[in-house]
Amino acid sequence: MSKRRKNWDKKYRELTLGALIILLCSCSNNKNLLIEPISQEYNQRFITLQGLDTSMFSNKDVVQYYQISNYKSSPVDTILAKLGAFANLHYKFNNTDLDSVNALNIFFYKKRLFVDYSKNLYTTARDNENRTLEGYSDNLLAWISYQRLKENRQKIIYNRYLFASKEYQLLELRDTLSLN
Repeated sequence: MSKRRKNWDKKYRELTLGALIILLCSCSNNKNLLIEPISQEYNQRFITLQGLDTSMFSNKDVVQYYQISNYKSSPVDTILAKLGAFANLHYKFNNTDLDSVNALNIFFYKKRLFVDYSKNLYTTARDNENRTLEGYSDNLLAWISYQRLKENRQKIIYNRYLFASKEYQLLELRDTLSLN
């Protein structure tokens, strides 16, 4: 092998290694949570009931599903605070779309490379009593629920849960919100 070829191979390896290090560092330093709907179509249908069997679904008890990436480097209280801010921004109970809603459950799953949660959304929302995606309980990262008080529809119980696994809950927060 010529000296020129050896030098080129060495420089190529160094450049490739340098590019990989930069790529890994840039990926691991991204501290912004990325929250995206598992299925925008189904999330919208679960609120409006358009295209759903109204004998199986109700606009009084609504469910929403999201997947999250870039959460691993964030402290647990920061993750829950960001998810709470996201939910409060996107789901306002004094909005006419949610005026009739008594309960809203929002599930946040860890985004996985080869996992397609969307194929199970309809049957889970219809058949599963607790509405978590069957077979993916280890991927459930957080659950946010809003429950209107029966005695005062202007007050809402606001629960936030963060999970390390299906058996271990990291953090739970509970507040009462007033819509006045």
